Amino acid sequence: MGLAKLYNPLELAWAAGLIEGEGCFTLHKGKTLHPYVLVDSTDEDVIDRLKHVFPFGNKRGPYKSKKESHKDRFRFDAYGPKARNIMHHVYPLMCSRRKARIDYIMETTIDSPFVTNDNSSR
Repeated sequence: MGLAKLYNPLELAWAAGLIEGEGCFTLHKGKTLHPYVLVDSTDEDVIDRLKHVFPFGNKRGPYKSKKESHKDRFRFDAYGPKARNIMHHVYPLMCSRRKARIDYIMETTIDSPFVTNDNSSR
């Protein structure tokens, strides 16, 4: 069974749309470069749902705003093989600019195994 079959197609499409609109694919710089995915939202339920789709990711927050009129912020993020997994699965659903960014990150970073929904590596 391919890894894509582990994800509900509707949930994966929802997650891809959220990441496309509100998220970021980037590089984390340590001793080596690693892929990094993050999504910030003031809606905790949105981050909870994304964590449900990709349970191996991290939910962080709430982070208080410096401005009293702003709502608290929550974050979903994934790093290294976990981020590569997300990028791999949402790639077909991304627009060209995001696909180009994912291509760059995948070519720039070290090879890492994908991570399945059950927290194990493959």
